[in-house]
Amino acid sequence: MAILELHDVKKYFGDKQVLNGLNFEVPEGSIFGFVGENDAGKTTTMKMILGLETIDSGEILVDGQRVHYGNSAINREIGYLPDVPEYYGYMNPTEYLKLCGRLTGIPKGELSDRITKMLKTVDLPINKRRIHGFSRG
Repeated sequence: MAILELHDVKKYFGDKQVLNGLNFEVPEGSIFGFVGENDAGKTTTMKMILGLETIDSGEILVDGQRVHYGNSAINREIGYLPDVPEYYGYMNPTEYLKLCGRLTGIPKGELSDRITKMLKTVDLPINKRRIHGFSRG
């Protein structure tokens, strides 16, 4: 069984077609590398898989569930770390992680403890320092 399926996925940005009928499947339990040249559509494809970008035509299924832009329950099951993450630099680490926790459906009662543990694990401060000054490393 395939954990991820893309069927004839097409994507345009204005007049520019960035994906033209993309088809592939990732078997459950496999390790899958997603590589390609710059501007090949890798990031756009990942965003569509996560429901963060619209699909102009075609279909994406994760674990048999169709992905819908902005309303994809399956993205609670998927982790994604872009090579250049975008943060809200005006937030401190606790505020940012609270936002992420709410977006992914972590119960409010668990959120504070999980954030504290996570920040301690990666040795980040639990204070008011804004994340705009943090290094990506």
